[in-house]
Amino acid sequence: MVDRLFVYGTLRAGEAAHAVVAPYVISAVRATALGTMYALPAGYPGVVADDRGVVHGELLTLHDLAAALPALDAYEGDDFTRILAEITTAAGRGWAWMYVLLSSELAHGAPVIADGDWAGYRPRRG
Repeated sequence: MVDRLFVYGTLRAGEAAHAVVAPYVISAVRATALGTMYALPAGYPGVVADDRGVVHGELLTLHDLAAALPALDAYEGDDFTRILAEITTAAGRGWAWMYVLLSSELAHGAPVIADGDWAGYRPRRG
């Protein structure tokens, strides 16, 4: 089973919900994935999996997947789904879990975060 998770928003280190994933993290490295990131009205990002942009985040290696994945699924809620995505790090490419919007319609009207970096966007927003 894949024991890695790509996080790009509130689950990243230093962000509001990192405590949800922190008990399961063995290691973290900077990483990217393909997709388009949106600033959702609720105050967190959502990604549509596509090849139109690059999303910046962290690749986490997890332990205790039997506990971690259900907890993360519950945190992400009904608007997100967990997929396997190809992730790129300085060491190369591999596969990891990633939460994306269940439907691109959920991003309708939301601003695109053009550089795909929530950590850089969040402090700039008005």
